[in-house]
Amino acid sequence: MRNSQSNRTKLPPLATLPAFSIVARTGSLTLAARELHKTPGAISRQIKSLEDMLGVNLFHRRHNAISLTDAGRQYLTHVNAALATIESGTRALLPDRVRLVIQAPITLARRWLIPRLGAYLQENPNVDLNIQSLALGANDVPDVTITYSRGSEDTRFPSAFLLDRTVAVCSPLLLGGSAQAMTPAALLDLPILLDTSDGWSWHRWCEAAKTPFQPRSGSITFDTDEASIDACMTGLGIGQASPSLIERELREGQLMLLFPTINPIVGAYEIAAPAPPGRAAGFNQWLQTWRDT
Repeated sequence: MRNSQSNRTKLPPLATLPAFSIVARTGSLTLAARELHKTPGAISRQIKSLEDMLGVNLFHRRHNAISLTDAGRQYLTHVNAALATIESGTRALLPDRVRLVIQAPITLARRWLIPRLGAYLQENPNVDLNIQSLALGANDVPDVTITYSRGSEDTRFPSAFLLDRTVAVCSPLLLGGSAQAMTPAALLDLPILLDTSDGWSWHRWCEAAKTPFQPRSGSITFDTDEASIDACMTGLGIGQASPSLIERELREGQLMLLFPTINPIVGAYEIAAPAPPGRAAGFNQWLQTWRDT
């Protein structure tokens, strides 16, 4: 009689699968390490252990960038399905599920908050989140309200969980290799993209660059920074953006930084008011753990 044990496929080290999934989602060993409360080196070793066991490379590794291979994308589908099944079963066993309504500006929600929510849910598996965008209106009274305020001094925002610094960015298609020869003043010879009608970010950036804000090749104005970022990626002009909101685009080479040392503060994201004790207060405390990262 054949031994059925010998026909079983050897399972990978199960502890490596969450690390693989989170690195694939965030594109960052550092962010994955933060979610799992480990060091980037420990996450890197887990990924290497998984690759060695499978005998395939799951990621392409480049300078300051990591992305899935074809084999990695195929494997991720199965890993995410298995982890979702385990998570669903675990949540079903937990009593007293809690619903938390969070209201936040749309760009912050899409580009900063959502990539980090996995860390919160790991620590709070019995919480059901309802994320509402201020731009799209609200159907429920929020438990947590995140607001944005302008300002150019960090002392104005002692309780902010995210300071909004602005940098000049563009698509590599727009400048190519000529970016190295540019000066801050020369950027204004190119089409300028504004994310507010008064050009707040551009004025603060030009002040920091010690050059007058005098666009000489026209401008396009958008009513959200989300739209301005999209326009920038298509090569329509030079834009301003917070590095915290374009992490993926910078990592994947869709956008490039111009004069990264010129990065003045233009505002901050804060909790609108002190939250009552409970889940809302816990969520606010979790937000503060991301400050200065």
